[in-house]
Parts: sequence; C-alpha cells; structure tokens
Amino acid sequence: MTNDKLQITNIKSIIKFPLRPRSKASKFQMKWGIWGFFVLFLVCMFPSQAQAVDFRTDYTVQYFIDKVDATAPTHVSFRILVTNLKPDLYIKEFSIMFPKSFQVGNIKGMDDYGAINPKLETTGNKSTVTMQFSNPQAGTNVQNNLYLDFLQYNLFKESGNVWEVILPTIERKDATGDYKITVHLPPNSGKKIGISKPKPTHVTLTEVEWVNPEIKTIYAVFGDRQSYDLQLRYNLENPRLNKVYTDVAFPPDTTYQKVFVSSIKPAPEKMFTDEDGNMMGRYYLNPKESKTVLFTGGVEVYVEPRPDVEKAAGELLSEQKKHLLSTTTLWNLTENQLPKDVSTLQEIYNFAESTLTYNYGRLNTRITRLGASGALKNPDQAVCTEFSDVFISIAREHGFYAREMQGYGFSNDQELRPLSVNQDILHSWPEYFDTARSLWIPLDPTWESTSGIDYHSSFDLNHIVFAIHGKKSDYPYPAGSYKLENETKDINIIASSTYFTELKKTNIQFSLLQIPTAKDKTYSTSFTIQNTGNTVLWNFPLSIESPDALINPSRTVLLSLAPFEKKEIPLEFTVRSTLGDKKILVTIKSENDVLFETALTLIDGTIKKGFVIIGVGIIIIMVMAFFINKNKNKHE
Repeated sequence: MTNDKLQITNIKSIIKFPLRPRSKASKFQMKWGIWGFFVLFLVCMFPSQAQAVDFRTDYTVQYFIDKVDATAPTHVSFRILVTNLKPDLYIKEFSIMFPKSFQVGNIKGMDDYGAINPKLETTGNKSTVTMQFSNPQAGTNVQNNLYLDFLQYNLFKESGNVWEVILPTIERKDATGDYKITVHLPPNSGKKIGISKPKPTHVTLTEVEWVNPEIKTIYAVFGDRQSYDLQLRYNLENPRLNKVYTDVAFPPDTTYQKVFVSSIKPAPEKMFTDEDGNMMGRYYLNPKESKTVLFTGGVEVYVEPRPDVEKAAGELLSEQKKHLLSTTTLWNLTENQLPKDVSTLQEIYNFAESTLTYNYGRLNTRITRLGASGALKNPDQAVCTEFSDVFISIAREHGFYAREMQGYGFSNDQELRPLSVNQDILHSWPEYFDTARSLWIPLDPTWESTSGIDYHSSFDLNHIVFAIHGKKSDYPYPAGSYKLENETKDINIIASSTYFTELKKTNIQFSLLQIPTAKDKTYSTSFTIQNTGNTVLWNFPLSIESPDALINPSRTVLLSLAPFEKKEIPLEFTVRSTLGDKKILVTIKSENDVLFETALTLIDGTIKKGFVIIGVGIIIIMVMAFFINKNKNKHE
C-alpha cells in the first residue's frame, strides 16, 4: 500500500499454445493428428483485491515484418495504456507469461518516465517478463503508459509461395478499452492478403489492421494458392492363396484442391472415379504377393473455389444424395444423444467444437475410432475423427449433406512434426454441401478447438485431401494407412515456391467392328478415350463430326476424367451415301482442338446381308452333304 491507495502488483498476460499431436499406429491402422497451429491468446488476470472494471486498458500492438524466412525475427511493439477508473487504485507491476518455446529476444521496456528494466524468469515450460512502473500515478482517469519492444521468431512463416501469419490476441472479458493490431508488411513485397480470420478493419499495400478483434487468434495468409510436392507410398500385400485385387485411393481433386500426377509406378491396371469423387487405382496381386506403389506429383490448394469443380459438384450431388444423409456405424446417434436447440450448421459446428476435448494422450496409443455415439459418451477422449463424426452425424440428422475428408495437415515447422521420422500423421475434417452456392464447404472444428482459429467462416491452405468419405465412413483408406509389418514413412510433402504446369493429353481408339443395325444403314460403334495428361479433365466437351454421316450423339461432355482413366463412348451414325463399301472421315474435337481423326471402312448393309445369305446357304449345303454321305456309307 502506498499513500493509502491499493497497489496492484500482479497484472499478467498469458500466452499459450499446444504443440502438434503425435501418434503411433500399427499395421493398417490410421494415425490421426492435427497440424499444430500456435494457439496464442493473452489473458489479463487481476488479483482478488481489484477487478478489470477498476481500470480501462487500451492496447496498441504492432508487428513489423522485415524479412520472412525461417530465421529472421519479427520486431514486435506493445503499447499498453492503463487508465485508472478508481481514485484509490493504481498498477505497480505488469507481467507477460508465455511458453519457454515462444522465443523472445532483445526485450526493452519503457514507461512515461523513461527506460525500465524488464525481468525475464523461466520456470518449467513458462517464461515470464515482468515490468515495474517507475512512478505510477493514482487518481480517477489518470493514465499510465507502458511500452514493450522485443524480437520474436517464427511468428510469420514463409511456406512455399505464401506467407502465413498467426497472431496472439488479448482476451478481454470486460472490454473497457480499445485494442488495435497492425501488421506492417515489407515495402514492395507484392503480397496480397488471401485469407484473414477475422476480416481486417483496414488493408493497404503495406499495412493490415484489426480493431477490437473478438477471437482468440488472428490468422492470415498472404497469397492465393499454395503448392506442395508429393511422394506417397502404398504398401500392398495379398496374404491369401488366390489372386485378388485391391483399389488404392490417390489424392483426388476437390473444390479447393487440384492434383498433378507426375508418375504412378507401377501404373494401375484400371483407374476410375468412385461415387464420392475419389481417384481409385486397381491393382491385382497374385497369391502371397507384395507390391509397393509409388505416387509422385503435386497439389495446389486454393483460396477461392475452383470454377470447373464447382460446376460439376451440383451434377455429381444428384447421384450422391442417396447416401449423403444415411447413417453408418460411425455416423449414428441415438435420439437421446441428439443435442436440443441445435439445428443450424453454425450451431452444429459450435456444438462439436465446444463439447469435445482433444485428448493428446490417445495419440501415444493405438487409436480406435469411437464414432459419433462413442465420442459423446466420452467427450474428453476425442481426436480429429471424433470431431468429424459428431458434426457429420448431427448435420445429416438435420438434412444437411455432409461428408468426411481424410488427409494431411501441413507444417514445415520442425517443432510441430512427429518425433519419429517413421510415422505418418493424418488428419480428418468434415465438409457440408452449400445448396445455395452449389459447392462443398470445408470446416475444421478440431483445429478451432485446439488453436482458437476460426475454421467455420473460412479455411486455409494447409489441408491436403487424400480420401473422401461420403458413402462409407471408413473407406477408401487414405495414403499413409497402407502399412506392412515394418512401419515406414510413406508420406513426403514439401511446400513448393513454384506452380505446376498442366498437361492436357488424351488417347482415343475406335472399336474395330462397325455393325449395321437397321435397313437405313445406321451403324453402332464406340470409341474409348483415355486421359494421358497429368490432371483431371473436368466438364470436358467432345464433338464428333463427319462429312459422310449423321452421328448420334454428335456432342457429349465428360463430367470428369482422371489421369490414366478410360471411358467408352457409344455412337450411332447413319451413312449419307448409298454406296457399298465406303471410308468415312471421323473427327473428334474438344472445343477447337482436334483430338483424333480416322477413316472408318463401313460395309453396306445389303451387301453384308447378301454375304450372310450366301454363307448360310453354303453351311446348309455342307450339312446336307454330310448326312447324305453318312447314309450312303450305312447302306454299303
């Protein structure tokens, strides 16, 4: 106590973040994890003698990005203005607490009377910076300023061709003051903000500003897409005594993801797209045979939805509707488990995010998926799959089309990677279909629960899809889950600073036989088109033209055609001429590009009919001659 006025000596700001979960799994068991965002939030704590309403606190926080790379620190500046609201209270001491791994250096402090000496103390996993006001002033509406400058590492990350920003915010239970955060970009950086949670209050070419943010963590991405180099290994084994086949899920195209295939070795014997849009490759294995499939390629993840996939999504939904509202073993809740007063997608998302608690301890054991019902019975035992299962189950019960995405959450931060190089950590998140916009919207209640970042209103560029689960909750298996006895690292992903080049190529083959089907010389045939390029062809138009015949259909559109995939197109065409044998020219185009030209030889129906009659007559004569000779031999 000083001059009969209460001296507050324990004002603290706490910065917290969890590290990325790490998992371990056995043969054919998926390993679930999350990409470990820094969960950063400041909490003002007042001792029992005073309340936050005894003071008005205004915060001005500035981040100066000088250079974004793995080693460059960021200059951080705090100005804390404390206004006394009571005549007999003032603050003497202010502290900031943060984890030991939150690297801070070159700490400098000032108040209204000059430099002060911040004290840094580390105990356990926490470090505390404590500053004392040199001459705090008391009295109603009297203000005391505190200035803190330091260098912080890894606050801003350059990943491939984007910048990623994760900023702490102050949790203000009683918001009696203003709070402004400003990010100063390097001059001439050319970086434009692509994602921001929440939406900035003010944006220029050199500054991004948030005023009074109400979320735990600010997340921003500068750039419109991210590129990743992929190398995935699939270990296949047939323990049986008979030949079998297995279907392998390669990374699919989605609303926000485009896959580029460099090579698949060995190539699948059949490539096809399943009902959910998975790119599936079929492999046959002999008895007791083992086979390793290596997928090499890349992925681009976008801020905005892809127009080509967005257009196809609505048409595909017409076939998917029959299973996107159904229940499964993992997506099933009893009537008593369905939450009351929860009906909108936002409410369902909030329920999953707030009800379940991420259990890091489960990642050190074999993970058995609990499903939605099991998750609500044991809400403190959840990992990412349980968050997805609960959201999907409740969403489907309320008539929302929902599905699960399984894949990878990317981080190039060594601290946030698994301890063992032989482990592959996978992630799970849900999507729902926005019928108004006719596209799939990804969500991540798991990462919001652990990071404080809003994953409902917008997404990020760190989620890479390996498999889509709509019809079944546990199939197909994503890359990283095809394991044999000896655990290996089967997922290698590196953020790239270059964009991929799309190669559009096809191979077309016509059937060898053209058979007349009617007297008007209408022939039926077909051709096979294979995608020999490196990306999925979406809404691929084909026109079939001939100056010598009327073709039906003369135009068709392939909704999708994956790399290596083949599709057969049946055709009927009516010859314009009455001549017998004739070669007709057929041209297949996609828009203005000629894909294929050939000359088909057609046999006139009447001539062929004559050949058939003659042939049948010859056969009859030969049969009759056979029986005549047989009877003659008997008589002899």
